[in-house]
Amino acid sequence: MLAKNLGLRAQATAQVAANLVKIDQKLIDEMLGLDIKSSRNHPAALEFKKKMAPLLEQHDIKYIYVETRLQGHQIRYFVSPEEEKVFGQPPGTPMEYFYVLTSEDESSYTNRDRFDVSDPLRERAYAEKKPFYDRPLNSKWGNLITGYAPLYNEKGQFVGFLGVDISGHEFTRHVHYVRNIIIISFGIIVLLGGFILYRASRVLSKPMYLDGLTKLFNHQYMKARLEEEINRARRFKRPLSVLMIDLDFFKRINDFYGHQSGDFVLRKVSELVLVNLRDEDIACRYGGEELAVILPETSLKEAAVVAERLLRSIEKTEFSLAGIEEPVQVTVSIGVAELNEGDTPDRLLQRADEALYLAKRRGRNRYDCCE
Repeated sequence: MLAKNLGLRAQATAQVAANLVKIDQKLIDEMLGLDIKSSRNHPAALEFKKKMAPLLEQHDIKYIYVETRLQGHQIRYFVSPEEEKVFGQPPGTPMEYFYVLTSEDESSYTNRDRFDVSDPLRERAYAEKKPFYDRPLNSKWGNLITGYAPLYNEKGQFVGFLGVDISGHEFTRHVHYVRNIIIISFGIIVLLGGFILYRASRVLSKPMYLDGLTKLFNHQYMKARLEEEINRARRFKRPLSVLMIDLDFFKRINDFYGHQSGDFVLRKVSELVLVNLRDEDIACRYGGEELAVILPETSLKEAAVVAERLLRSIEKTEFSLAGIEEPVQVTVSIGVAELNEGDTPDRLLQRADEALYLAKRRGRNRYDCCE
């Protein structure tokens, strides 16, 4: 459970980081022609480190890098005899991966490029081309948990992965901590073990991409996932829809009953949204009392069914507020939009927002679609 939480965190970080960079073949070709000292000072490398700095400040994240697989046999890099001890590979070993950009301090390296040979995780990641994570692994780079997110160029072609390495030492330390408690007091751990494991997993996972109030994904994560899902929908020619949900007359609740009651209502509505979605749907807090839901593999007609289900579920729920005898009725308005050929992520959200305000103007507690 602890390893899974850290792995999912590495994967989610990679997906957010992938949304911050653009990699094309021209940049890859240009970086291939540079030695490691020159590549460190390349404008793209400096910009990459600047964009990754806020993510690297998160506890235990060690490295963030962009890697691409070398094509064909015309380009090969070899370990020199001096580097054999550093990389643990015999001289003459062909390198199969090229790291375009990395947050790692490469000052001690003398080879042309940072590299690694193939391993089962990479082979699977390159074969499936989807977000991925691996359990704690002892490697020459340290004890790491790695998360991957696929990268595509402006033409939608797969060019490589963005990887995030999280230190596995914190995981090991907490495992030893829990194990020692079990050894010292087995009787107590029978009663409290589940709680201790839960607390340890909460400490380790540090859900950076969850909204603190609603426990839905936050705006930053939504933007990264929406771009990823749009790319996937276009690549496989599959439908994708978005819902924009806004609580009706939410200001009245805050004004009449207080902000704590308003927070309670928003949390309860968020729970109802999650209950009525599939596991693969992505519910996020867009901002204020507005929520957004990404519906992969969902047409406009199917998304309308989801919107209707959400409306009825929220409408019939009784919201019992502290200090208020009669339960309060809450409704929402929903805008629905399906991905069109020319839509950017911002344009798709804008179209859903336009449908939302149409629903507001037409009386609230309803949904409207943007064709």
